[in-house]
Amino acid sequence: MLVTRPNRDRTRDRAVDDDRGAALISVLIVSLVLGVIAVGLSSAVVNTTLTTSGVRATLEARAAADAGMAEAVAAAKGGDLCDATVPDGALDTGAAYTASLTCADDGSTVTLTATGTADGTSATVQAVYALVAETIEAVDPSLTPVGLVLYDASTMGQVTLLAHGGNEPQGVAVTGTFGCRLGIPGNLLVGGNVTSSDGCNVSGDIYAGGTVTFNGGATTVLGDILAAGTGTSKINSSIGSANADDPLSTVHVNGALDLLWSGARAHTNVIANGSVTVNSRVIEGDVTLPAGSFPSVNGGRIEGETIQTDDVPTVPAPSLPGWFDYTYRAADWPGATVVTLRNVSANATDTCDYYNKHTGWSVDGTWVGGGNRGWKDLANYTGTVVIDGRACDQLTSNAGGNPAPALKASNVVLLAKKFDTTGLTMTAATGATPRVYFITEDTVPDGRPSCALGATATNVNTNGANLDGVRSLIYTPCRLSVSGGGVLLGSLYTNGFNSGGQITIKGELMSLPGQPAPDGGYGGTPTIIETGEHALGDVLWRREVASP
Repeated sequence: MLVTRPNRDRTRDRAVDDDRGAALISVLIVSLVLGVIAVGLSSAVVNTTLTTSGVRATLEARAAADAGMAEAVAAAKGGDLCDATVPDGALDTGAAYTASLTCADDGSTVTLTATGTADGTSATVQAVYALVAETIEAVDPSLTPVGLVLYDASTMGQVTLLAHGGNEPQGVAVTGTFGCRLGIPGNLLVGGNVTSSDGCNVSGDIYAGGTVTFNGGATTVLGDILAAGTGTSKINSSIGSANADDPLSTVHVNGALDLLWSGARAHTNVIANGSVTVNSRVIEGDVTLPAGSFPSVNGGRIEGETIQTDDVPTVPAPSLPGWFDYTYRAADWPGATVVTLRNVSANATDTCDYYNKHTGWSVDGTWVGGGNRGWKDLANYTGTVVIDGRACDQLTSNAGGNPAPALKASNVVLLAKKFDTTGLTMTAATGATPRVYFITEDTVPDGRPSCALGATATNVNTNGANLDGVRSLIYTPCRLSVSGGGVLLGSLYTNGFNSGGQITIKGELMSLPGQPAPDGGYGGTPTIIETGEHALGDVLWRREVASP
């Protein structure tokens, strides 16, 4: 059978074929675009992962560097800044750091450098801080009578110096060598050397213009020892507090220091401009000495650091003012009743004999018994009374009368060439607060004691006087003797001292008109001196730098 196909529209078939080709091309193009996008996304994901990992490592390295910088700052604040080291460290993330400190040669700055590392990435931070020189106050003491004041130092023995009324009386000697054989509740300030071989116990500081030599006996110094002399100081005393928790004292000398064989406590830091020898002692603090010098330790040890430096600070000499010259002036004692004694043989209340002799007669010739009537009559005065005995050979209570006036006066001023207070007792009347001044004038205004009787003359003898009941000042440009001991509530201000009998001094501030009052501390202006060590000051700059 012959089958006949119908005729097609060839134009239409060609259009259909064209559409199918275009669709195929579109599919191919879309597939290509999608492939490109897929490849791009895959690459982006990979790159993002790598970038995130790198950023994390960088951040961790920077965090480690910051931690190292914090450790470096802490080390710098821990003391001995220029010698400080910082141990390597690590963070919980596994990042690690190293850090270091470097002081400038001129001592003006310190550079802190810290490097952190993490996953092969490193970051370095650097900071520069100012260096602040550490200092101590060395106070220049004033010659103010609070306890015991000598111009010309001497050996002080058979003296008991006690604190009283909240005062911590000090001992002051402007020139010469002070031989210490007593206890001092406050400071001991000496223009020359300080020595002791028997029982010097100082509760405050010792400040000497020379050296300090304690080479025997039971001696203690609770405060600091400052010696401006360039010779060798030899010390066997116990130094510093017995309480381990108390701050360390300081032994600072301009010369060499020899801590002698005593085994005594040394709760102190040591600073010396010369050699340091430690014999059978334990130095509980640091030892600072010149660069290239090493301490010699024999049977002991140093618990702190040994610091060697080219900049060991020096001790300034104590700036002790000169002697306070005093000449009596009526204007210094306004409103005073003045009794001027005549050196004549007469039975009268205005004579030297009325004070000095065991006459037993009154001015009208009546026997009244006893002696030293003038001293006893001091109980009758009120206000201020001046007994001017400068015309007498002396004023003495040593006439067998043992006077014991109970004083009502606010001020009793006694002027004389010489005093002998044998047998004298003074007390305060009920409700009274008298002050008594034993004065031998210094009429030469030269800032030095000028004794009219001779440079080494003794013109005051306490000889058992009991002045515990009144505040008193003994002022003399001559020397004072305590051959018979006695008790004084107040102060001594004298050219020198002759020991010969036990005397007790209960230190109270007493000064003459026009005499400077103490202004705290040692009574002088502080001098700031550098210790040779430094502290961390202000940050000058901080930035991230290229890692080494």
